[in-house]
Amino acid sequence: IESKFNIKDEIFTVYSSSAVGPSLGLSLDGYINSQRKVIDLQGVLSPFYLVNGIGAFLTRQGEGLIGFNFNLKGKTTQPNVTVNPLSAFTPGMFREIFRRPAPEQN
Repeated sequence: IESKFNIKDEIFTVYSSSAVGPSLGLSLDGYINSQRKVIDLQGVLSPFYLVNGIGAFLTRQGEGLIGFNFNLKGKTTQPNVTVNPLSAFTPGMFREIFRRPAPEQN
């Protein structure tokens, strides 16, 4: 697991994070507001990472050639989860077209 983040006041900002194992790869960035108890996170889930990660040098860390873009928004107790199934057919290096820009790191 690797992550770059910042905590300022009640805002927890994740600039880039990744977790990699033989069966799963994950990348994540976005915001968590601990006072309002809301989240706005996006990322990519890459199944079968041991095989899928072979082309990972063309993608962000934690992402394989095949991955599903997802968003988590709303209350921390019950976030709304959306997955873009079309992103699975998009090679890793072009998957950015389905994402908003990651937070700027100060």
